[in-house]
Amino acid sequence: MADTADPDPSTTEQLRGVADTEGAGCMPAILAATVLMGIIFFIAFAFSAWLIFQKRGDLAARTIRATIIPELEQSRLDPEEKTAVVKELSNLADDIEAEMYENWQAGGIMQRLINIPLMRWGDLEAVAVWAEKNLPDDQRKDASKQFSRFFRAVELDRAISRDIHEILAPVATPENASGFVQLRSDLNDQDVAEVVRRCKLVADRAEIPDQAFDRVSLTQIVRRQIEAGGRDGAR
Repeated sequence: MADTADPDPSTTEQLRGVADTEGAGCMPAILAATVLMGIIFFIAFAFSAWLIFQKRGDLAARTIRATIIPELEQSRLDPEEKTAVVKELSNLADDIEAEMYENWQAGGIMQRLINIPLMRWGDLEAVAVWAEKNLPDDQRKDASKQFSRFFRAVELDRAISRDIHEILAPVATPENASGFVQLRSDLNDQDVAEVVRRCKLVADRAEIPDQAFDRVSLTQIVRRQIEAGGRDGAR
């Protein structure tokens, strides 16, 4: 049987070169493009964040005028208190637009306003009025005390907007398409008693003395948070 001829060395080298070239393929180009796109996305994200940071004042003023004030005007807040709070917020928006606050101050003020139970304050007051008129005599006095303790906790910065949402959950409607809830019209003793119990839990956690307090002014709370935000920024 004839011996098999050895391949030509030059041919072997050519085949090896072709194999090496095919092995590398387009992977380096893909990696380079991926890195480049990552850099571009990072730069775009950083620029967007910087732009939003620089526009915090404008965003704050627009939010106050387009969202917060209209919602407050539709709330159950006492009419006199409502007028005073809206005036405070309108003056704040005017001052922000007049560049009397720097961006960090405007952002800090907005964060503080969001943290206080501004929008549902009137709902809890409405429940308190219902309790005063409809709860049995042996429950009425304690209910009034627990409501006042919760409002006192807010005044001392020991309760926030999340707390009032949890407190009002037993008497709230399901969330609508926009994620908002309202006070139910069919209040009853059992649900209101649960609201009172939740007020007590929050007040106890906030270490508020177990006593009745004078009526707390939401207007003064808003004014104080605006001053604190302008002085110290966000909490």
